Amino acid sequence: MMLDNIQIEIPAGKKLFFLSDFHLGSPDHASSRKREDRVIKWIHAHEAEMAGLFLLGDIFDYWFEYRHVVPKGFVRLFGKLADLCDRKIPVHFFCGNHDTWIRDYFEKEIGIIPHKNNALLQTGQHIFFIGHGDGLGPGERGYKVMKAVFNARISKLLYSALHPCWGYRIAIRASRNSRKKAVSSQEQVIRQREKGKNHNLLCFMQDYLQTKHVDAFIFGHRHWPLIARLEPGKPFTKAAEPSESCVEWNEGQEVYYLNTGDWLRHDSYASFDGSRLCLGGKNIRTEFI
Repeated sequence: MMLDNIQIEIPAGKKLFFLSDFHLGSPDHASSRKREDRVIKWIHAHEAEMAGLFLLGDIFDYWFEYRHVVPKGFVRLFGKLADLCDRKIPVHFFCGNHDTWIRDYFEKEIGIIPHKNNALLQTGQHIFFIGHGDGLGPGERGYKVMKAVFNARISKLLYSALHPCWGYRIAIRASRNSRKKAVSSQEQVIRQREKGKNHNLLCFMQDYLQTKHVDAFIFGHRHWPLIARLEPGKPFTKAAEPSESCVEWNEGQEVYYLNTGDWLRHDSYASFDGSRLCLGGKNIRTEFI
């Protein structure tokens, strides 16, 4: 597995922030715009204490970057992110499964640091494994095959041959059909599906810890904001009370899994001040499935 390496120091009074799964552009312009405004308002409220911002994928419900054409919209978010970059606040963008087809627009025009791989983030004495979190661990063979096909160079070349209007329509229709299917599913079906995916992710993390050490895994993708403690050979265990949702490394040996949730239902985010890893937002999950 290829991993990027990031090193960043946290000055006194500052924090690192982690967000994911805005899915801007879905399901329609009006609701997407309201969501974008909430994100910008959140950034404005926290930027004074921001030592770095990590966007962990699926920021856009669809993104395909042609050589000279990018999807229209999202200018308010881009403007805010550019302002952070201009003030030397690093903004890291991790590709998700919905916005994997990026080129150099974010880096050249906005100043964002793009990542197509997961990364090891070292800050002080702590090391975090961060990324979108999709396709890790055993299972989901069909999804992994589809992801490999989408990321293949020939697939990008063929898709780029489409007129941008046609490419956009195809992608948006596929995304909306997938969203309708998910929404129409019963809550119990969703819970069982996520339980299986979380089992795969748990296997990945515990296998990784057999040979390497990290203090926490921070992912998006699941749309299920939570903090859980990892114990070898055991399921997720409760790591923080709902009223606080913060954890520390009291003994230095704890390993945590944090999911950043989404901005479709939870407006959730994670923060790290050098000692405490916290999860904030609304409707934070307290059940670890």
